[in-house]
Amino acid sequence: MMPRALTVLLLLSLVPALGTPVDAAEPPPVIAEFDEYLVIDRIGEGGRRPVHTDAIEKSIVDGSWETPEPGDSVDIEGIPRIWQTRTAGEDGWLQDDLLRGGYAVAVIDRSEAGPAILEARGHSLVYVNGEPRPGDPYANGTLRLPVMLKAGPNEFLFSVGRGRVNARLVDVPRDSEGDPKTFFFTGVDDTIPDAVAGLPIEAPAGIVVANIGDEWAPNISILVTGPGGEEVAIGMTSIPPGSVRKIPIRLLAVSRPGAKTVDFKVELIDAGRIEPLDSRTIQVRVVEPDQTRKITFRSEIDDTVQFYGLVPSSAPPPAEGDPGGGLGLILSLHGAGVNARGQAGAYAPKEFAHIVAPTNRREFGFDWEDWGRLDALEVLEHARRTLGTQPARQWVTGHSMGGHGTWHAAAHHPDLFAAAAPSAGWISFDTYGSERLRGDDSPNSIASIMARAANPSDTLLLKNNLDELGIYVLHGDADDNVPVDQARTMREHLGGFHPDFAYYEQPGAGHWWGNRCVDWPPLMQFLESKSRTFDSDRIDFTTISPGINAGHDWFEIAQQQVAFAPSRVTGSRDREAGRIELDTENVERLKIDLDAGSRPWTVVLDGQVIPSNPRFDQMNGITPAIFNHTGEEWRRAATFNPKEKNAGRSGGFKDAFRRTPLLVVGTLGSDEEDRITLARAILDAETFLYRGNGGFDVMLDTDFDVGQHPRRNIILYGNMETNAAWPTLLGDDPLQIDREGIRFGELKLEGDDLAVLAIRPRPRWASGSIGIVAGTGPRGLRLTERIPYFRSGVHYPDLVVFGPESIAPGTEGLDGIRAAAYFENDWMLEDDFAIREPNAAD
Repeated sequence: MMPRALTVLLLLSLVPALGTPVDAAEPPPVIAEFDEYLVIDRIGEGGRRPVHTDAIEKSIVDGSWETPEPGDSVDIEGIPRIWQTRTAGEDGWLQDDLLRGGYAVAVIDRSEAGPAILEARGHSLVYVNGEPRPGDPYANGTLRLPVMLKAGPNEFLFSVGRGRVNARLVDVPRDSEGDPKTFFFTGVDDTIPDAVAGLPIEAPAGIVVANIGDEWAPNISILVTGPGGEEVAIGMTSIPPGSVRKIPIRLLAVSRPGAKTVDFKVELIDAGRIEPLDSRTIQVRVVEPDQTRKITFRSEIDDTVQFYGLVPSSAPPPAEGDPGGGLGLILSLHGAGVNARGQAGAYAPKEFAHIVAPTNRREFGFDWEDWGRLDALEVLEHARRTLGTQPARQWVTGHSMGGHGTWHAAAHHPDLFAAAAPSAGWISFDTYGSERLRGDDSPNSIASIMARAANPSDTLLLKNNLDELGIYVLHGDADDNVPVDQARTMREHLGGFHPDFAYYEQPGAGHWWGNRCVDWPPLMQFLESKSRTFDSDRIDFTTISPGINAGHDWFEIAQQQVAFAPSRVTGSRDREAGRIELDTENVERLKIDLDAGSRPWTVVLDGQVIPSNPRFDQMNGITPAIFNHTGEEWRRAATFNPKEKNAGRSGGFKDAFRRTPLLVVGTLGSDEEDRITLARAILDAETFLYRGNGGFDVMLDTDFDVGQHPRRNIILYGNMETNAAWPTLLGDDPLQIDREGIRFGELKLEGDDLAVLAIRPRPRWASGSIGIVAGTGPRGLRLTERIPYFRSGVHYPDLVVFGPESIAPGTEGLDGIRAAAYFENDWMLEDDFAIREPNAAD
């Protein structure tokens, strides 16, 4: 029974009369404001963890959820939580302490079915008539989600973590006949570059398109027209019905002398129609050549348009033949809630370097980990290439969250920077409020495997890598946001051994003390004085995974003995004597570039002398020699099997979501299974848009052609019975998932309510991966819906299986994980896995 007191009636008078077009320049008519809610206090435990508990989610997964009435209760380990009535304020915001981890539910009653746009802020996620859609926890207003309302009551269940939520429904754009536009621009969240005065405009941009129709791949293109009539047409990728996608476009225009802005007309064109489906104008700001500006580029992660801020150097124009003028590059990483343009704007121009500020994919993004770290690396490479800066003169700095990013980037990639200078930076999640998972005495237990997956977030595991960089630490001693203990801890760890370490605490300074806390003259002077030496003969390098960084200069850690445990190589190279001596930890395969010269090299690994082989040492003077550790000794190898784990494909699960992943949705299941599977893929695509300013192609399995998508990573949604692409991609794979359970060698789990995440190698490719988001039945599929793999600091191994008890309140720690594993280097399953049998009560 629906709570009628909480039902918001749809006033038909608010909807435009049929045939009355809505001016696109005017705010859309409001269909319904969300005024009355039922709210409930936190009913589980979450945080930055790979598993969470949630009584409401559990009821959705097991099918027992019903819209509550006032006074209904949810029992949490014998303590009732009560659904209570609350009313939003005049500004539309519902604020309540119950919503710091709780839920709010509202019901919208509609006399007939029809489309609408949900504009909501402050929530983490919303179920719209049972279908999950991403939230806007930071309340930045960038999500305008198309929804199809049904006749009668429509339930909106908001998961809220920050104490407040604001929501309303507005009408969709309509054509000249008054009919809803099936494809339209949302008008928010554009990614637009700046133009430089006196130069033509030729740059990518990104705009968001919504699909409220029922077609996947319409014959639609986007036409972009510049102020001089310059036209660029782009074929639009498919967008799943009822979802949004940011589409890359290209801006092209000749120079407009004296213009402060340049307008471009953007139209959605259907080849079968005379009039555009939708049109809008986007505006490009024009700046002088010496001004701070935004630069856009196409990302190799997901083929979307990203941007960074640039503060051009104040140095005189370089001499002819020296495009970079010997300049350096400062990579500056912003704090939480700061955008890249704002970060760049905090700096005065420098004569010795350009300053480049990447985005972390969003203002909050990924805390400069995962895709945030990859964004920083992409920006570094793009800026270095386009600006012509010197690779030996690259430095990384940042403030607050960007200070953490500075530690993170420098520790993982010491080969890219001459110095690192964090300001008010925290070290890792573990030291800054989110206690990390801990393993136990068994290296192959579920706890130890899951803990290892989180090692990339642990800066201190990589502290020895910082030895080859100059380090400058800046912090205010009265910082009430990031305690100065974070800086002092790093001073304790590095000050005793680091040869080039500088440290300064600003007396009385808090977290932000003006632009000086990033553009600090002594810090800048420190960076300017540092240059990197390449091809060093002494090495001390640690990596958590070859997939993050395998090594640099003349060696590569190609494979590990224990996945995602620290792997270290220390030692030296004597070129005159032709001798290399290295000590290794957790290394199974090592590649070394041997400068053969006129004589063979002597290689000593862990005290073992490896006999020289001239066949390997005399190929063009430099040969990547391959050394394998058998478990007892080192041996020289002739070849490297590219099908095995390597630097381009090492797992764990989250690594599948790069290399322009294609999300392939199963359609061979029941109606319920297919509906849940499609909703899960849409949720992933829209979540990555919100968190990562990104976009994933989504495709039905019946439309998938393996030959049309080479080299891309593929994400399969469903299992071998419900996804038609499974036989093509994984027909010969030993991992089997169906409605009865999961099987892989000795790992066997039965049940139709299991959720599975896995990464497998893509057949016939050395670098492509296949991600699997599977359920062994409808309940298992629903169990995947809120696994937070796009959250920074949350990590998963190559394979993890969740039981339904994983989200039940009272489940302790990792007890809801039925299995966890890292595959061997040949992608098989031998020793590095663990199984937990469910309790009878589960």
